[in-house]
Amino acid sequence: MPEYEITPAVEEFLSTQRNLILATNRGGGTPQLSPVWYVWRDGAFSISTITSTAKWKNLVRDSHCSGIVDHVSGQYVYVWGSAELDDGDVKDATREIVRRYKTEDEFDAYMESIYREGHRTIIRLAPDGMVHRNFA
Repeated sequence: MPEYEITPAVEEFLSTQRNLILATNRGGGTPQLSPVWYVWRDGAFSISTITSTAKWKNLVRDSHCSGIVDHVSGQYVYVWGSAELDDGDVKDATREIVRRYKTEDEFDAYMESIYREGHRTIIRLAPDGMVHRNFA
C-alpha cells in the first residue's frame, strides 16, 4: 500500500492536466522521456501506446519508471513505480484516454488513424511513491 496522500486538490490537478512526462530506462541506463496523454483514475495513470515505441520496449525490459505532471504555476506531481503492461484488448481504455483530448468531430478519425500505426497497448502506472508541491 502506498505511503503518500492524494488530497482532493491533487486528484483534481491530475484529472485536469494535459500531459504526463513519462521516464523509462533505456538499455544503456540513460533515461527516455516521453510526453504522453493519460487518464488518472483509481490511483493510477493509464497511457495508450503502440508496441513499437521506445517507452514500451523499455518497460518490457525494465518496468521501473517515473513521471511528472506539472503546471506553469509551479504545481507538480512527481510519481515513481513499476508499470503494468497490457497488450490485450485495450480499445475501451484507449477510447477513454482519447476522449479527453479530441473533440467529438475529431474522435472517430483519430481513433482510426492510431490503430493503423500498430498494435495498441496500455501502460498502467499505480505509483509506489508520490511527491507533490504547491497544493494548499
